[in-house]
This record gives sequence, structure tokens and C-alpha cells, in this order.
Amino acid sequence: MRREEFPAHRPGWEQTIDEEGLTYSIDFPGDTHYWNEYAAYVFTPDEMDSIRVQSEQIHKMCLNAVEYMASGAFGTLGLPEPAFQLAIESWNQQDPDFYGRFDFTYSGIPGDPLKLLEYNADTPTGIIEAAICQKTWYQQQRLDAQGYGHWGEIGEAFTERWRQIFAAETTPQLHLAHVNESIDPYQEDYNNVWLIAHAAQLAGVKTKLIPIDEIIFNEDTKSWSDADGKPINNLFKLYPWEDLVTDSESGYDKLLFAYHGSIRRWVEPAWKMFLSNKLLLAALWEMYPNHPNLVPAYAGRSGGLTNWVRKPIFGREGDGIEVHAPDHGIFSRDEEDEHFIHAPESEFVYQQYIPAPLYSGLMQPTNHPMLGVWMVNGRAVGMGIRESDGPVTDYYCRFAPHLVKE
Repeated sequence: MRREEFPAHRPGWEQTIDEEGLTYSIDFPGDTHYWNEYAAYVFTPDEMDSIRVQSEQIHKMCLNAVEYMASGAFGTLGLPEPAFQLAIESWNQQDPDFYGRFDFTYSGIPGDPLKLLEYNADTPTGIIEAAICQKTWYQQQRLDAQGYGHWGEIGEAFTERWRQIFAAETTPQLHLAHVNESIDPYQEDYNNVWLIAHAAQLAGVKTKLIPIDEIIFNEDTKSWSDADGKPINNLFKLYPWEDLVTDSESGYDKLLFAYHGSIRRWVEPAWKMFLSNKLLLAALWEMYPNHPNLVPAYAGRSGGLTNWVRKPIFGREGDGIEVHAPDHGIFSRDEEDEHFIHAPESEFVYQQYIPAPLYSGLMQPTNHPMLGVWMVNGRAVGMGIRESDGPVTDYYCRFAPHLVKE
């Protein structure tokens, strides 16, 4: 893996990515772009094949870990008991899942293994940039004429997965729920859901996008509907399960436990509560100690690690992460983060700190890349790379395209 810079930007590239749905590249006037127009990470064909093989093997290991976690080895995973039982029931029913994204660090040295940092298997975003923007960038820069290739079949895999999920239905209909505009002012969640809906439409599924707060429970019929009164039989929701099952303020958590089955199909299914929980990392390390793709990880304790990263079991986008790596001179902690103020140790996982490789550049001097590998039905189907200035890949990272070339 190497990082190359491409200083000749595309004419009108900012408008292009906006029209493609990357409306969240800039969050406020004067902000720097999340989309990196000027650099890409280049892999050899052998490296790319290895990334695919390793990712698919790790996915199988994660599914094996579900059985272990469902046994109660880690209690109820920080979930209410009814939610834990709901996840077990969903797993036992083999409810079909849709997608996921692994986050790996990789040294960039051919032959070195990927190292699993986490599995975003419930609500991964970043689809617009991974499935569309980097492919368009590659095509418009005419990089094929320079001997470069590109790996990515995310959109095609999404469509095929919807065909598989709805294969037994003659006129399938699907609601897709997203957060409302007050939470998502730059339409990141909405546009990611729109792309998933588009893939479903290509598979012959009739779709309807709705804000998640417009899902209504009908007391008389004990069923769910949208604001127009249309029944919800199949629901894709870009909203974390752990938030759904703890929504005691509205009372929807109890309705969900009692009438979960009133919706025929949930995507993602409830058993994704096992894979989206960072206790998965500790479970994997117990099951596969010293596996080359894994990093030592322990539930609620450092396990004797000198250099560690402390992660909340439900944390996302770098929230609540503390880095304590004295051997590398790195200490990072947001004292104002609510995770540090309120959460007990049982809600954290300690993972050995693995330094991300450092790539220098003229336009961005410091770049630490993280590989995001997209999984659909057990297959690795594409990749997106986020690079950060510091040790934590957070809201301020950049998305860089990837290429394939000897």
C-alpha cells in the first residue's frame, strides 16, 4: 500500500460530489472537505485479493462469536434483558442481514495481516463515498489509461442482496427509516438510506423513505404503520438497535419487545446487536487468542496491557475513546465526553493500541489511514479509506479513494 497524490483536480468536482449525495463533505463555512480530491491509496492486486480473503474469514469468526456471546459469557452485553433475548430469538430464527463494514488497520507492508479494530454491522454509513464518489473520481480522472484499476461492487452487491431477501415475495414493499432533519441537517443518513433504497428498487422492491419518528404503533390492531397509515411489514432502519431498545422515555422499548414480530422483517435484524457491540472484540480474543488478524481485547479491564485504547461498547464515530500509549507518547481523552463522566467500567472494552501507519504528503502532511471493508452476505465487496491527522479516526477525518496497480 502506498499513498499517491493527484494535484490535478476535476473541474467542478465539488458540485459533482454534492450531486452524487456527498452533501456532508463540508459541515460549515470555512470547513475543510471530508472528501479528499487530491490523494489515493494504491494496492497491488495481490494485496487486494488478500484483503478480501482475510475479511471474509474474519466475518465467519464473528458469526461464530455470536453463539458465544448469546450463551451469556458477557452477561446481557449492556442491554436490557428483554433486548438480549430479542437478539437471541432473531439469531435462532436466522433472520437475514444486509450489510456491514469492518474497520482495519494495515501496516501497508505486503504479507502483514489486517488488524481488526471493530465491526460496524448495524448502522454503517459512508456508502455514498465508497460506492459512488471514488468510482466516479477514478473514471473522470481517466486513471485506467495510466494502468490503475479500482475495486468496488457495493451497489451491485446491495441490489443482489435485496433480491435474495425478497426472493419469496411477488410484490415486495420496504419502508426505510432515517433520522429527521434536525438531527441530520446535512442529510448524511438520508442520502445513505436513499442509496440503499435505490438498490432495492433495482431489485424490484417498492420503497418508501420515512423519518423514524413517523413510525406509529396502532393500539387497536397491534400493528405498525407510517404517518400515511400504510402498514409497515418490512423495515430497514438506519438507527442503532441499542437506542431503540432503551427508548424508555417514549415507551417504544416495551412496545418493541411485545410487538417486534408485528413487523415481518427488520433490516438489520435484532441479532446485529451482537456484532455492533464492541464486546465482540473481547469475545473474538477469547475464542481465537493470538490470531494474526486480532488485537488483544478485554471487557472492562486493561488485561495487563501497557498501551491500550479504551472504547465504550456502544460508541460510534470515535466517541468516548481514550488512548493511553506511553510507549508511543500518545495520550488522548476528551474530558467533556459523557462516556467518561457517566459510564461504568463494565461499559468499556480495552484493546491493545496498534499504531496506524503514517503517510506524509504535500497537501496533508500527516495521514493515518484506516481501511473500511464492506461486507454483504459474507462477501467482501468494496473498500473505503478514512485518513486522520491523529490517533483516533473521528468526525474530522478525510475520505480518500483507493486504486489497484502493480
